[in-house]
Amino acid sequence: MARFWVALAALLCLFCTDIARADDQAWQRGQAMYHKGWNGQAACVRCHGNLGQGKEEGGLQAPPLAGKPDRQHLQRALLEGVGSNGQLLHPLMPRYQIDAAGLDDMLAYLSVIGKDTPGLTDTVLRVGISLPDNVYGAAIQAGLNRAFDQVASGVYGRKLELLVNPAPDQVFVEVASLQSGVQAASSSRIEANRRAVIGPLPAPGLASFSDTLAQDSFHLLPSMREQASALLAQAALDARDVANNNRATQQLTLIYDRGNDPALHALLKELREQARDNHQSLREQIWSAKARQPVEAVIYLGSPANLREVLAATGEGLVYASAIHIGPSSLQLPPAQAARLRLLLPWHTSSPVFDLPAAYNDAAYAAGMVLIEALKRSGRQLGRAELLQQLNQLRDFTIPGFGAISFHSGQHHGSRGGQLLVVDAEHGIFKVLRSW
Repeated sequence: MARFWVALAALLCLFCTDIARADDQAWQRGQAMYHKGWNGQAACVRCHGNLGQGKEEGGLQAPPLAGKPDRQHLQRALLEGVGSNGQLLHPLMPRYQIDAAGLDDMLAYLSVIGKDTPGLTDTVLRVGISLPDNVYGAAIQAGLNRAFDQVASGVYGRKLELLVNPAPDQVFVEVASLQSGVQAASSSRIEANRRAVIGPLPAPGLASFSDTLAQDSFHLLPSMREQASALLAQAALDARDVANNNRATQQLTLIYDRGNDPALHALLKELREQARDNHQSLREQIWSAKARQPVEAVIYLGSPANLREVLAATGEGLVYASAIHIGPSSLQLPPAQAARLRLLLPWHTSSPVFDLPAAYNDAAYAAGMVLIEALKRSGRQLGRAELLQQLNQLRDFTIPGFGAISFHSGQHHGSRGGQLLVVDAEHGIFKVLRSW
């Protein structure tokens, strides 16, 4: 009997899931009809507005449609041109040839219209950004405002209004938010609110080795896995330069301290294969307080807190790491230790000499420009589906001083470029050594 109830519960769960999926598809089909018309007939949005609010068209006031209209009244209005009061509607109201399934889809959309586009009106598009109250937050906000200044008059008549740390239902899209550890782990919050997230930025001092993204999250920067691969390639280039292009094997030590991270272990497997192709002999160490033998070069994927100790225990070789993961810690090192670092910044900056807040300013500017371009391509009749479609179709969109951005379905890390930095700890700045 217990097995019977377990099986029944599983079947009910599947049944309810199918219903939810069908309902979701229904309103999306209804949205397409509302915005594009039905069998070549006029689209509802032209007279009734993007949010179903109703508007004036040709000297006539079209009524609002948002809410949950009565099925019979909607059917008579669409097929017969008869209003809910029994009077004939104006001749400009089309008589639609719509079947029962299409009517169901339209009803589904009219029950949610406006709810899928919070923060959007005919005159304003509200953009959300989550920021801490520090120099990084100030730099990111300034970079995004710098981008919005490019379209001070708005996009298709809508001004871009930036809201810092807003409530989820206040904004249409989220741009250039600084992802703290808590925010990075709460992608379900983003999914629940069903809004696009463009160009979230990693918080200094944090690293995630997973490249799994929320469905509607579009990252401008390469993943940490791509950055680690680039570090390995840079180490190989430096070794060949020293050896005058000799293909001799480079002795390399990979140090990490998160032995229980499945995403890190997947990355390590990829790095071993890449090292063999690069003629690199890769030795791995899980960091501890024990002294290490001096090594030729190090790829460091461990905690910033251990950086000083790693440098002291590994001899005089170069140490390669992520500028975001350990960048702030590197500026606190003695100059001689800092000089051994080669840090990867996973985007381009507008200056060959800079500090990290300036780099975040440039990345936020790039995220703002991606939003503006996607809005321009979406057109005046904007909705969530239109914005996501244009983001997924963005190819080789070049931002001066930053690089080219490309997205497609299944690939939401937009940039492949970066810069290799050296550290000037004495002056608290970074210098660009190499770009690609």
